[in-house]
Amino acid sequence: MTALPLQVRGVQKRYAARVILAGVDLEVGPGELVVLRGPNGTGKSTLLGCVCGQIVPDEGTIAIAGSDLRAAPMEARRALRALAQEVEVPPGITGREWLAFCADVFGAPAPGGTGDPQLDEVLDQLATTYSVGLRRRLAFLGLCVGTPRLFVLDEPFAGVDVDGRRAMLERLGADLRAGAGALIAAHDHELGELASLGP
Repeated sequence: MTALPLQVRGVQKRYAARVILAGVDLEVGPGELVVLRGPNGTGKSTLLGCVCGQIVPDEGTIAIAGSDLRAAPMEARRALRALAQEVEVPPGITGREWLAFCADVFGAPAPGGTGDPQLDEVLDQLATTYSVGLRRRLAFLGLCVGTPRLFVLDEPFAGVDVDGRRAMLERLGADLRAGAGALIAAHDHELGELASLGP
């Protein structure tokens, strides 16, 4: 039996007397997209931070593709593809070099292109010259190399135009159909687009 992309059991997180997460249980299955909704301050980013290993929960367990994040962090992170709200591409490298770096990190062959015509036109230009939306698309495509099991995306469409969102959704949909899962924090107005990825 294939392990689930994500299993969260009893995760709690407190800051002093303030409880942010109170015993969260969550599963993301193969091909499944789970969207976190709610106003700022409701714990969405804290939960995503716990799943990505950036925040250590006070209690509970998190397993990514069957690997416990605390007991086997490298194995868990090998299956994880995380995109934060703020995307920074290192200065001095081209889009193509960024994709090659991502491929090296994830132990995969470097892609010859992105399948995104707008990005492919500028792959050999410095990535820091791209617009915010184009840098975000590049960062997302860098996560798609190899065999991702779980995508964790924090407001992935911020600053991305309609065509860019469509391209990102098409690629994410392909990975979901291949058996990956996705946990996304999104705004209500994006739910219609995300619903297109459903079964």
